[in-house]
Amino acid sequence: MVTKKKKDELVQSLHPTTIFHFTDKEDAFYSILSQQYFRPSLSTERITGVEGRRYFSVPMVSFCDIKLSQILYHSIKYGEFGFGLTKSWAEKNALHPVLYMSQASTLFSKYNARIRLLKDKLIPLWSQRFSLIGKERDDFENLKSEYADLYNLLRYMKNYKGTLKRRDKKDVPNFMFADEKEWRYVPEPFVGDFWPSLNLEKVKERNDARLMSEKFANYGVRFTFEDIKYIIIPTEKHINKLIEHISELDNYNPSIISKIITMEKVRNDF
Repeated sequence: MVTKKKKDELVQSLHPTTIFHFTDKEDAFYSILSQQYFRPSLSTERITGVEGRRYFSVPMVSFCDIKLSQILYHSIKYGEFGFGLTKSWAEKNALHPVLYMSQASTLFSKYNARIRLLKDKLIPLWSQRFSLIGKERDDFENLKSEYADLYNLLRYMKNYKGTLKRRDKKDVPNFMFADEKEWRYVPEPFVGDFWPSLNLEKVKERNDARLMSEKFANYGVRFTFEDIKYIIIPTEKHINKLIEHISELDNYNPSIISKIITMEKVRNDF
């Protein structure tokens, strides 16, 4: 006989109620904490299908939908400074889980082909957008809206498995991207009158990506201390500096100290 307790255990979700964002840059960590704000930065994306592929850069903030007990590998890859925020905050601010695509499926290829057809129609009008009037203006706005809807979904796509490429590091073949259980915050398409993605040719160098990311600095996502479940630092030697920093913030509340946890503790106790 299955007891009520057993039934409750069976329906427990495999997904946590927290999503995590990590960085290996201590100054970026403190900037996020001080401003209570995540700034988008350009991320290089490569999606491959049966009959097509797309290489592009998209402004985003990435998170992972992984339980605290399972974040060790993720922190090794992305850094040991981080934040755990409530899933309700993520949903309220239009974050979305990534849609993982198999390279053996035609779904992405057909979708990608449709977007390219729309882009071919939109580009000539885009270059003249400030001078369009009447029917041409209406046609432009309709095409732009349709392209935005389709392209927005593309910005949440990623291959289920593929080659992991990172600057200054060796390629990792057959990397299981789906294990990251990624969620993304991506600014709305055409926000600030910017094209919703950039060709990789324009962001070959790290400095190019940094400069172009600045264009999207004002289109990030805010949070409050109430939205935070965990503030993550590498080891206990970082605690005093963190507490001193937090206590100097205008909206300081002593309860935020209880949310601090070290990756050292996660490794040993979870």
